[in-house]
Amino acid sequence: MSAALVLNPVTVRELVDSIDAEFAMELMDAFLKDSPRLVADIRQGLGEGDAELVRRSAHTLKSNGWTFGLEQLAPLCQELEDLAGAEGVAGAEPLAREVEASYAVARGAVEAARDGLSEGQPPG
Repeated sequence: MSAALVLNPVTVRELVDSIDAEFAMELMDAFLKDSPRLVADIRQGLGEGDAELVRRSAHTLKSNGWTFGLEQLAPLCQELEDLAGAEGVAGAEPLAREVEASYAVARGAVEAARDGLSEGQPPG
């Protein structure tokens, strides 16, 4: 799966244009540092039956996903957030696995976009 299909380059370009490449790279660095904890919190919330932890973590990961145009990850996180908010964690395991798989690909796409920006390459 190519990064272009996972990360919308137009969204990244708009982000860079609205702030600047250096700050966009800082946001990407923060995502790369913080997002593994969010994924772990989803897993922990499922294991402990803590729907609020799952909901909050999915919400934050979704918001970050939309910031970088992660058009596969963000909707999955929205779905998980909605499910945890309405029904708790019952039945959320398959969706959480989809979020984890999508996150792994999305993380690589953000890393590639960040590397491109650091090398002076325009997004997309």
